[in-house]
Amino acid sequence: MQTYKDLMVEAHKWSDIKDKKVRKEAGQMLKALDKGEILGYSVEHEEFSIFTSEKDFKDAKKDKKMHWVQVEDWVREGELIDEAFNFKSAVKLGMLEKSDEKYIDIIEKKKWEIYEFNLTSKGYEIILMSGSKKKTFIGDTPSDALMVASKKVK
Repeated sequence: MQTYKDLMVEAHKWSDIKDKKVRKEAGQMLKALDKGEILGYSVEHEEFSIFTSEKDFKDAKKDKKMHWVQVEDWVREGELIDEAFNFKSAVKLGMLEKSDEKYIDIIEKKKWEIYEFNLTSKGYEIILMSGSKKKTFIGDTPSDALMVASKKVK
């Protein structure tokens, strides 16, 4: 039986999940996903499940009792990311190394800016913007994604 608090704070999307342990576990599981797989979280049972395709996830979502939310959904739609990318903060958090600044400089010299830097099931995704142009690059590590972006962007 759900309590009043449970009913009032029910999670409808991944950004509603505030438990740090759950978020940390999700981050570890996202790293292990293969291409095309989707990580789902059942709010009802408070557990994760890996779906082999988007269709499988949508089919599972039809069962309203399980209350499935897609873990990386917030990354794709940018619901939690409202601030610009900050290299110093990324280094402080341990996401990037100080030596990665050379790639940022190359990208900025080519008149591109980092719009988003996300962890997805495919790897680390960097989205660059220049005016209305938008380019996406993916790497196995954050440094790798920056290196690929700095080489391929013109």
